[in-house]
Amino acid sequence: MDERTGDRVVPTSAVAEVSSAVLGSPSPPASPSPEPSPNGPSANDETVVGAPVFPVQPAAGPGAAREPVEGHERFATGELAMACSNYELGMIASVREFRRGSRRAPKVVLETSRGRVLLKRRGLAREGVQHVAFSHSVQDRLRERSFPLARLIRSREGRGCVYVGGHVYEVFEFINGTRYDRSEGETGDAGRTLAYFHRLLAGFTPPGRASDGSFHASVLVPQTLHGLASALSRPELGPVCERVASLYERSSARTRELGIASWPRQVIHCDYHPGNLVFAGGLVRAVVDFDACRVGARVLDVANGALQFSVTRRGLDPSEWPVELDLDRLRAFLRAYDSVDGCILSRAELQALPWLMVEAMIAEAAMPIAATGRFGSIEGGAFLDMVERKASWLVREHDLVSKL
Repeated sequence: MDERTGDRVVPTSAVAEVSSAVLGSPSPPASPSPEPSPNGPSANDETVVGAPVFPVQPAAGPGAAREPVEGHERFATGELAMACSNYELGMIASVREFRRGSRRAPKVVLETSRGRVLLKRRGLAREGVQHVAFSHSVQDRLRERSFPLARLIRSREGRGCVYVGGHVYEVFEFINGTRYDRSEGETGDAGRTLAYFHRLLAGFTPPGRASDGSFHASVLVPQTLHGLASALSRPELGPVCERVASLYERSSARTRELGIASWPRQVIHCDYHPGNLVFAGGLVRAVVDFDACRVGARVLDVANGALQFSVTRRGLDPSEWPVELDLDRLRAFLRAYDSVDGCILSRAELQALPWLMVEAMIAEAAMPIAATGRFGSIEGGAFLDMVERKASWLVREHDLVSKL
């Protein structure tokens, strides 16, 4: 067991299976299907749990699917060796599953003779070739300008990813560091780093085409909430779902009134939160997970980041969580963002912040609860009650929040 992460390393025999497939297989490695043309079709917690990537007992056969664990999808038998065969990784010493981030995107950490890397699978049908090209060009642009991020490792053919069977495989350098400690210092550096992200990408037009939409003014969010009680066969959730939907719609309307549609648009991260930052020595060492990157108003990132870095909770019972945000952390995040030249927030953006924070909070909760009836390990009704209380506080205190 890894004492820091709790990961269990794969048995030596399984590692040999991967290494042999990558380095010494008597037959050629499986070839990926040709990379789709950039003009081809397009489609629109925090706990690391260890488990062997390969089962001790032989599976039914090459490519056999493997059951998800705690909702996290896993690589099929033989899939990992196939993906690794497309990269110059050297000898693989160990493999461990890395269950963080999206449950639909399986990840493993590989200890190789050329360093520690993270292999990730994305679903091509969900994102499209154009969106993958867009996110890779954003990362390349940031790397060229020394922005802190995990380097995207190229395949044997020099590509940023490998397309096989409707999936996208990416390999990144693994960044060692610590998780967010909720201090004002790390909160401030998170805000400052977001500002540099926006400044470096202002005016940049990446090739490809990003997916559309964001948490703001989404038709899907209130629709989901209106139908959630019926979809889950839980009529008792109807009243809270309607109240939360009303809060979302009111906040969307207020943001539109403030003129967000006319504000400058640029590349934004669209998933900026503590789980996508790696810290070291109180500073951001790397920003990760650019899958959601798209074009939009920068205030969308600022609002989501401000919410995620100031939200308060206590224990596992959401009924006991404070309704107010941590104003000291919120202030630290916003003032650090404002401290970067060219990134001072306008009065209209500040006025929109609390309303966008309400939208972000509700959008994040609605979809997983509609899909599973829960938010992670928390029962959906209890979580929605908490969201309503916190969103109502933001509405009441919108003047206070917008003047921080």
